[in-house]
Amino acid sequence: MNFVVFTCTYYPSTSDLRYVQFLETLQAAKKYAVRIVVVDGSPDGVHKALKEGYDGRNGAVIVRQTYQGGKGAALREAADVAAAGGRGAFEAGAETLLCWQEAEKTNQLSHWRKVMVALAAATDDGADVVVPRRTQQCFMDSYPIEQYHSETYGNLYLDTVMKDAIRGSDNDDMQLPIANTSTPRGISLIDWHFGPFAFRAKHIKLWSTYKGNSYDAQLVPIVHAIRRGLRVVSVDVDFVLDGRMREQEENNVDFIEKRLNQLNDLDPKVKASWTDDLYSIE
Repeated sequence: MNFVVFTCTYYPSTSDLRYVQFLETLQAAKKYAVRIVVVDGSPDGVHKALKEGYDGRNGAVIVRQTYQGGKGAALREAADVAAAGGRGAFEAGAETLLCWQEAEKTNQLSHWRKVMVALAAATDDGADVVVPRRTQQCFMDSYPIEQYHSETYGNLYLDTVMKDAIRGSDNDDMQLPIANTSTPRGISLIDWHFGPFAFRAKHIKLWSTYKGNSYDAQLVPIVHAIRRGLRVVSVDVDFVLDGRMREQEENNVDFIEKRLNQLNDLDPKVKASWTDDLYSIE
């Protein structure tokens, strides 16, 4: 199975910690021989540094963001560019797996090939969508403690919403996702708040036609995939967050409130997507 990673970036300056982390992600893409498509909305000076330093090198395709909007628009553009073969940089077909991750989650680059192997072992007839799930120990040990608790709570909440929606539906095509390992009490089936996910290119319209402009642009299409009868698989990864990020965010009121706002803004949108009208993908 071939795959390509796609992501989006915005950095106010080249001294930003997240800019430095993104450069490390590009280095990891080279190390693990992973193709990566990047849509960048940074100021001209930052974009020029990325374009001149990394575009077209070691499997990286970096383009200027042209779709109007924030993160959701950039995600859709990156998916479109990846599905089109990085504007001629590589071949992509209907079965190519398009893998989204945040640009600063460098460690995830080392796990995508393992996800492919686990995905093949988890289901005989393939899968349409795959959502990596952080193993419990790595999640607890490497993340800011407040984020560990808030995202654990949010994941369990959204899992319960999903299970209630599927049990209460008369749509026989809707199925619970399957996981490649057990899901004990206290662990969610889907790691909704992690970030990375992947889908086969033939399903790109589920993401490209949804108009959400924040984290909902990642998750609501997964709900609509399940509602349309697509097969979703959850695959465990030993993802470790960059220690510099934990140091910056732990015991920091601004970041704690950011996590709280995510729960209050994102999760209701995901819940509503189980009963909203299906959006057109034509």
